[in-house]
Amino acid sequence: MPGARRREGSKKTLSDALIFDIDGTLWNACSSSAKGWNLALAKLGVPERVSAGQVESVSGKPFERCVDALLPGLRTRHPEFLDTLSGCEQAAVERDGGEFYEGAVETVTRLSHDFPVFLVSNCQEWYLRLFLDFSGLGPLLDGCDCHGQSGKPKSEMLTDIKRGKALSAPVYIGDTAADAAAARAAGMSHIHVSWGFGQPDAEAVVVDSFTELLACLRSATPG
Repeated sequence: MPGARRREGSKKTLSDALIFDIDGTLWNACSSSAKGWNLALAKLGVPERVSAGQVESVSGKPFERCVDALLPGLRTRHPEFLDTLSGCEQAAVERDGGEFYEGAVETVTRLSHDFPVFLVSNCQEWYLRLFLDFSGLGPLLDGCDCHGQSGKPKSEMLTDIKRGKALSAPVYIGDTAADAAAARAAGMSHIHVSWGFGQPDAEAVVVDSFTELLACLRSATPG
């Protein structure tokens, strides 16, 4: 693939569909999420606070795992903790949104003319809805799923799309080694975007910009 870094000897990937991660891949809403979490903590009288960087460090995991990683033990001591945290985060993201990475919306829009495009994320259902509202990408998508909607891990969500849409060579595009692992488990290729929250695994195809991703995928357009 032109413009992508690969391990020597890896093969060119021919794609019949693209599946995008959201956080760290298309946008960054960690600042809004941190504001919402801190409001919830204040409401509950909890002295702890979180930063956008801390939220970023756990981004990509299901909501409950993010909470337990940053605020261990609090949801067992406060029965209403998860609901309060989620509600305040939703209000903050709905108000402030996230910051789209340069070229994200434009590139997905262009690619949707050549490929079926899907979204798969570990986010909550309301978060996916707000992302679609802010991005305007909903009408261009062929489908989407998130942990908050299906309750499934990424590997199973990816497998469901691959099987349900009878795809032979989909590619999952994300920013963490966990994304790569989920793609492998679902029997599909992965492209790592270097601007996100995680590091590539040893097998990764890496792109450094949406311009590079666009060139990389257009060279692999089927047919």
